[in-house]
Amino acid sequence: MKTVFFCAVLAGGAFVWAGMEMGLFNQSQETVVDDGSGAKKVVKVRPVFPRDLAPAARAEAVPQAAAFNPNAHVFPMVFLKATGTLHDWNEYLNEGWRADRVEDTQLVVVVGAQRKGLIDVTPFQQGPPVSRYKFEVEASVIEAKTGNVLGTRVFVNMPRPIKRVEAFELTAIGRPVSFSPVYSWVAAMARAGFPKDANTAPLINEVD
Repeated sequence: MKTVFFCAVLAGGAFVWAGMEMGLFNQSQETVVDDGSGAKKVVKVRPVFPRDLAPAARAEAVPQAAAFNPNAHVFPMVFLKATGTLHDWNEYLNEGWRADRVEDTQLVVVVGAQRKGLIDVTPFQQGPPVSRYKFEVEASVIEAKTGNVLGTRVFVNMPRPIKRVEAFELTAIGRPVSFSPVYSWVAAMARAGFPKDANTAPLINEVD
């Protein structure tokens, strides 16, 4: 019995040590709860994804998140709205880049609402007039663990010029900014580094 107990203690100690090395035990939060008898006790609660990343959308630190490693090949991230909830674009992230735990999240990309603006309306002698619309959206990259804003950029979709002859059924030109250019910018900056004097001019793309 003594030998079995001693081995169990050693195994347990080794597991705890390995867990601490891997970060399994230092990512939980402590909270005080009532056990039903009126007594209070402290329990460990793991951070909830993506809810507990919401402070990062306000450029606030999330201590339980992973540290940003600029030397890595992939950067687990999450796309959030300014409200702190998941953005629809998050589902487009490839495996490895799409974080699914707070503890794995290095970057939070905060995407604002799409803004649509009328540029002009061109009348035609035959057929309906054609309206040209500009769409733009602002995206910011936040270091999840510290809340530091690493970079911000405005992405603009400009409508192409009106042709002398257009399809009869065409009434509007222009479309919202898509996931692809925003993700490409974030990935490129994460790999190359986010300079303090980064170019803040809008990134413009001409679209139909």
